[in-house]
Amino acid sequence: MINIQKKRQSWQKNIYYIFEYSNPQNFLSLLDDLVITILTSISVIAFILETSPTFYEHYHEQLKLVEILVTVFFTLEYLIRIWICTVNPKYYHPIYGRLRYMITPLSLIDLIAILPFYLQLLFPGLKFIKFILLLRLFRLFKISRYSESLRTIFKVIAAKKEELIATLLIVILVLVFVSSLMFLVEHETQEDKFKSILHTMWWGVVTLTTVGYGDVYPMTPLGKVLSATVAFLGIGIFALPAGIIASGFAEEVQKRRVKKIVHPVGKDIKITSETTVAPHPDFRHHNHTKQEQKKAIAHYIDESSEIMKLCIETAKNKYGNYFQNEEIIKDFAIILYHETSRKFHR
Repeated sequence: MINIQKKRQSWQKNIYYIFEYSNPQNFLSLLDDLVITILTSISVIAFILETSPTFYEHYHEQLKLVEILVTVFFTLEYLIRIWICTVNPKYYHPIYGRLRYMITPLSLIDLIAILPFYLQLLFPGLKFIKFILLLRLFRLFKISRYSESLRTIFKVIAAKKEELIATLLIVILVLVFVSSLMFLVEHETQEDKFKSILHTMWWGVVTLTTVGYGDVYPMTPLGKVLSATVAFLGIGIFALPAGIIASGFAEEVQKRRVKKIVHPVGKDIKITSETTVAPHPDFRHHNHTKQEQKKAIAHYIDESSEIMKLCIETAKNKYGNYFQNEEIIKDFAIILYHETSRKFHR
């Protein structure tokens, strides 16, 4: 019985690492990535082709078959992921762990990817089904599991969320302010187009984004001056999010480059959570008195602080010009510290 349980756990672990980690060196992991990406692409293309009356009329059965096969495959994948998620310590509990996993963002995307098919099957006559079918486009987000570029985008947005939210608030404040001014200026001249501040906000959005559809525009001299000012203002405001995201990408690229830096002695340095410092010789014996242990700890801390100072200075001198981000330099100093500590206490 114990052997069967161990084999089951071993199978779960193997499948978990195939499904959850993109490893080009592992054939099964690479195959999983390719199959999911190809099926997701086929599914989205089929959904787009269904909107063409001519194509749908001639290939209705084929499109339906594609949808059934893709949904069955994604359903099996979803169930397997729920089964193997207990391998992760965060979801170790057989019931509550799986429930927690099911509400994670990627798991919800997997569920949304298959939900429209079953809702259409169960409730074919309901009006909201056409809207629900649009959720099939969420399958595109499944590719984010296997695309480093998409994951980088999400990381950058998450890292810069405070700056992006601040920019959004600025845009909203400016939009309300300029729309209110334009309403006061143009309401009497064009009452049908500038009915209220809320209606005028459409003009504000179009002008701030410098799109300029031309359906709503000012006719008074003061309104034209205000519109030109808002257009120039919009160029600067909407450049802010682009700059924030661009700086986030630059930082993320620098973090990746840190992992590829070659150590002076010829070893590749990698930042991992597994890096540990070897215990000080004074800690290796448990027969010390409390006073001796306190002295050993104080001595170790003193030595460690000196090593850390030296590592920070070394990192700044050697890579200060190469990496502008202080966090990256700090990470590299920590790596040097771990390397030095291991050699120092051997």
